[in-house]
Amino acid sequence: MLFNKYYFRFSILGSILAIIGISVFFNLGTWQVNRAQLKEKMQHEIESKRNQPSFTLKASINDINDKIYTPVKAFGHFDSTHEILIDNEIYQGKAGYHVLTPLVLEDKQSVIMVNRGWVPLGRSRDILPELTTPTGNIIVNGRISRHKSKPALILDQKDSIPGRVWPYFDSEKYTKHTGYNLLPVVILMDDKTDGGYIRKWPNYNANKGMHIGYAIQWYVFAAIVLITYVAVNLKKKEQQDSNDTNND
Repeated sequence: MLFNKYYFRFSILGSILAIIGISVFFNLGTWQVNRAQLKEKMQHEIESKRNQPSFTLKASINDINDKIYTPVKAFGHFDSTHEILIDNEIYQGKAGYHVLTPLVLEDKQSVIMVNRGWVPLGRSRDILPELTTPTGNIIVNGRISRHKSKPALILDQKDSIPGRVWPYFDSEKYTKHTGYNLLPVVILMDDKTDGGYIRKWPNYNANKGMHIGYAIQWYVFAAIVLITYVAVNLKKKEQQDSNDTNND
């Protein structure tokens, strides 16, 4: 039989290294599979929230963070004096700004920022775009979203307040600057509401295929370690017998 022609040379150090390598690669593969499943679940939850009917935003709402991605209808008026531009926003390969305008809710107790869309950068950064802001009481339709996080390479001066152009939205600085009771989320204005600019909001992409690809890669590495370990330590008995004879 084939198995009678071979023997396995056991090595403690080699076995330990093989076990470590296989465990590390296998666990990395399993982690990527779990990431894919988690993101797929998030994708379903987000799509479910987006398909919900709009809710009316009230200052008294205490679960606003649970409304992320949910359609919203807000009543109030814009405060153009505290409108800001978020720099370094790219649309179709062109640089520009996102226009963030505070919406004072109709009860005048809270304020929420409204992203009214993208505007292009002018011929010079010294020349800011000319914007028009709706006046009077309005209805804003859109969906609730989180503010974009701070870019990793931004060097920030803690106590400084930017002018009209901000590198990112800092709710703490903005609250300190305006004195507003600011809600911790932003409304992405939909493209059917008047008073906005270019509004092509990105959809959430779970990118499940990327994680599955990484998982297969790690599992292949684990298999390679196992095959290499077996191949290195599996020896023919004839070779052992020949070596014994030569030694005599």
